Amino acid sequence: MKTVFVIDAKAERRAEVCRVLLQGERHAEPFETAADFLAFAREESLALVHDADGAAAGLCDRLRDAPQLVPVVGYSESPSFSRAVTAMQAGAASYLAWPFTVDEFSDEIDRIEPAMRETLDRKRRVAEARRLLAGLTAREREVLVNLISHGTNKAIAKELEISPRTVEKYRAAILVRLGVANTAQAIRVAVEAGAVEGDFTDSARKGAAASPAQAGLMG
Repeated sequence: MKTVFVIDAKAERRAEVCRVLLQGERHAEPFETAADFLAFAREESLALVHDADGAAAGLCDRLRDAPQLVPVVGYSESPSFSRAVTAMQAGAASYLAWPFTVDEFSDEIDRIEPAMRETLDRKRRVAEARRLLAGLTAREREVLVNLISHGTNKAIAKELEISPRTVEKYRAAILVRLGVANTAQAIRVAVEAGAVEGDFTDSARKGAAASPAQAGLMG
């Protein structure tokens, strides 16, 4: 990740952080506020945010459902353990003490980059799965969720009070709409999208099996 967005309300410190980063191979872009950053942010970059008043955790929360897939790293002068833990529990990838050198920054980013890449890849899969499920009708989503919890056409038909033949038609339509080859792939899309947790419709929640969301490193 060669681009680093530096978010810091204090102009002098913001400029100094950018100066340090520019000593290496990365490109630094300064922002005064998180709102300015969010209007500009793009993927394949990193947000380095000064953690004043919980700014790092707040940015993670704001990015959680944002289209940008941008990892967050917090920094502050003499950071307390509790502040760093709060930021990372919210989804920050790391937390640095300022001032730091370009080598210290690069070493830390190199250390956490594999985990950040893995998390971003997972978030992309989730976003794509949710996009696909959004193209299903409410009844199709209901049938899909019941595929997970009930499995057979007969069991699904009994649960939804429709005929097995109708269930089969819905299953065929679901495969076409999701662009998958078989039921197992359709179920994978549903699980990645969180459909088994009832995120999409109240009716789907009726037959869904509870499944805890997997916690990610990033917010």
